[in-house]
Amino acid sequence: MDDLRDFSVTSMRALHQLSLLDRADLPALFNAYLNSGCELLGLSVGIVSQIEDGRYTVSAVAGGGDAIGRGDVFPLGETYCQAVVNKRGTVALHHVGALEEMRSHPVYQGMQLESYIGTPLRVAGEVVGTLNFSDTGIRPEPFTVEELEFLELMAQSLSHALEQESLRNCRAKSDSEREASEALFEAAFQHAAIPMAIVAPDGQWLRVNDAVCDLLGYSSRELLGMDFQCITHPDDLHKDLAHVQSLLCGQKNQYWMQKRYFHSNGELVWALLAVSIVRNADGSPRCFLSQIKDISPQREAESALQANRDELEQINQELAQLARTDNLTGLSNRAVMMEGLRQAHDRCKRSGEPLTCMLMEVDRFRDFNEANGHSNGDLLLKAVAGCLEATVGHSGTVGRYSADVFMALLPERGLNAALEMADQCRYAIARMNTVPQPLHLSVGVAVLLPEEDAMLPDVDDLLRTADQALYAARDTGGDGVRAVRVESAALTD
Repeated sequence: MDDLRDFSVTSMRALHQLSLLDRADLPALFNAYLNSGCELLGLSVGIVSQIEDGRYTVSAVAGGGDAIGRGDVFPLGETYCQAVVNKRGTVALHHVGALEEMRSHPVYQGMQLESYIGTPLRVAGEVVGTLNFSDTGIRPEPFTVEELEFLELMAQSLSHALEQESLRNCRAKSDSEREASEALFEAAFQHAAIPMAIVAPDGQWLRVNDAVCDLLGYSSRELLGMDFQCITHPDDLHKDLAHVQSLLCGQKNQYWMQKRYFHSNGELVWALLAVSIVRNADGSPRCFLSQIKDISPQREAESALQANRDELEQINQELAQLARTDNLTGLSNRAVMMEGLRQAHDRCKRSGEPLTCMLMEVDRFRDFNEANGHSNGDLLLKAVAGCLEATVGHSGTVGRYSADVFMALLPERGLNAALEMADQCRYAIARMNTVPQPLHLSVGVAVLLPEEDAMLPDVDDLLRTADQALYAARDTGGDGVRAVRVESAALTD
């Protein structure tokens, strides 16, 4: 400049004019700053550079002829700006050739730049480039403090413009990514094969996809006009609301459950519901994201399978009962009575209490059968069985031993009790008024009385004794009782 005393005033005016420019038009802004800097600093070349990964890229250039152009890329180490980056501050050289360490520098060797002043451009505190000016001429005096301050103020203003541009780019990228994400979510949500819904914290449907409408039979308009509570089966609502409350209270972030919805046609729809909560930045509940899987076919299959299992179990129970029951009388059959006799015998052996086995035969049943027919004979045996079972009651067990012979087991009953029970059975049969003629009963009683230090007779002995007693009662004309005490044998060495 011709008058350096006016530099401060002139540079401030220039900075003011530059501050009025459109900061969104970076190419024009760069050119204005470079032209103003070249003029005020008296240098022929001005450059705005971008520095990234050790590369120096020319973003804008003023002057320099054909030697350098916008977009040119150089290794950072082959430029004077390497010193700016290393220093992270302003570098000013008014006579490069006077510095022995700079004479071999590639820029000096190639372009003979004698004057250079450069300062960092920063975005978010990081050096992203430089604002620098240079000339092949030697400056007669070093750069003044005012010139350094002018350069740094220009760089600060450009850095602010670059930061705003970076923010705009980030915002645009973020908006673009958000729009793409929203579009992707919208497409995935609306056309997803699985029913999905967005539900407000109070249960109101906010968004539903096509699959939800297909599953429940409502239009989206109808669903958005109601809450999930009104189409939830009452038996499932309490559990569902309890889960929702646990999400709202922050006890958990998701839950799943099987529940029933009411279809628009009134039918029940079984569903597997998975719900997760979406929260605002402050942690407050924003909405629920619900996924609903139709499991009605699965539930129907499970119900059918369970019905089949129940039916099979019932059949098995009936078969087991048939295997243990006499088909005609409904009493326990011979196999069951024999097993009961063995178990009662074991208990008698352990406890030392008596055991009575009675065999009861309907007198002259064969004559009745021949005179009245087998069908009437069967009816008579059924009536006798019912009478005997009612008479013995809880005192023991009654079963059918053979055609017209019944067995009664009386645990813990001695001889006197056994004789009393035998007479009760005889009297009950004689008083029956549901049979065409009076009936009589012959009873054989075998009583096992365990004795200490004696060998207990086995089951066969007890049964054989009862059979012999029955024969004895029958041989004396019937309608009587014969009782035998089965003695224990002494143990011998």
